[in-house]
Amino acid sequence: MTALIKISAVAIVFICCSVFIRQYRPEYTMLLRFSAIIIIVFLLLGEAKPLLDEFNEIFSQFNISAKNLALLLKVGFVALLADFLIDTLKDAGDNSLAGIVAVAARIVIISFSVPVLKGIIIICRDLIK
Repeated sequence: MTALIKISAVAIVFICCSVFIRQYRPEYTMLLRFSAIIIIVFLLLGEAKPLLDEFNEIFSQFNISAKNLALLLKVGFVALLADFLIDTLKDAGDNSLAGIVAVAARIVIISFSVPVLKGIIIICRDLIK
């Protein structure tokens, strides 16, 4: 809960600064936005450790390999990064490039999912035999 309060405080400060700076130097608002995002990401990284520990515990209880956890984290990271990039491109007015990035992110996520799909097919094949 404290992370949410910190993130909200950072966002409010940067919004106020952005409104003020936009009046005098609108070209700096994008730089200010990226600064806010970087600070918020670092705040979130501090919250990631307990989440990773929880995932490790769940995966170890069901004898699932750590490779699958790494794959899950990669897919999540690609989705978050793509979402951020798509929103930034749309804010900048480049909708066509945002669409291409969305398609590219989907392709990357599908390519990461192939080993999991392969494992599911193997399990289904073994159940049928």
